[in-house]
Amino acid sequence: MVIKKQPDPNTGTLPEGANDWFRQFLKHLEIFMAQTAQGLPSDASTPDYRLAAMRAVRLTLLESDTSLDDDQIIRLFGRVALEHADESKMPEWSAELNKRRFELIDGDIQGTLSREERLELAGLTQIMREHVDSEANLPFEGAKKLHRYLTDLGSESTGSGQ
Repeated sequence: MVIKKQPDPNTGTLPEGANDWFRQFLKHLEIFMAQTAQGLPSDASTPDYRLAAMRAVRLTLLESDTSLDDDQIIRLFGRVALEHADESKMPEWSAELNKRRFELIDGDIQGTLSREERLELAGLTQIMREHVDSEANLPFEGAKKLHRYLTDLGSESTGSGQ
């Protein structure tokens, strides 16, 4: 007898790609949770469980199809920490955030950053990279001007050659 899987009533709220990605992530996370839990001593405590869980999350992000490395994972956790610090909205990249990032970089070079500041630096670096890579940061006006110039130049050369 073939058992048909019942549809999940909550899948309609997620886009199909997100639903598939999260299901795969959770499947891999469960595998890595089991692996990391096997290494726990019988007298493990809650901090041990938390550490094992974080190790499993790290392994899942590294080993699944996310193509992340340790630095990217740290930046993402840093971004999440910044979002939690100001839950009202995620900060837009600004001169003030850039200044703070440079202050943290100076502290990192001097070896004076606390763990919290390292996480903040990682989060700011992630936000900065997202800003730099975003479409909003592309110089469209200059590209449009160049396009008009090249289009006009092309029409002049084809018009004079007839």
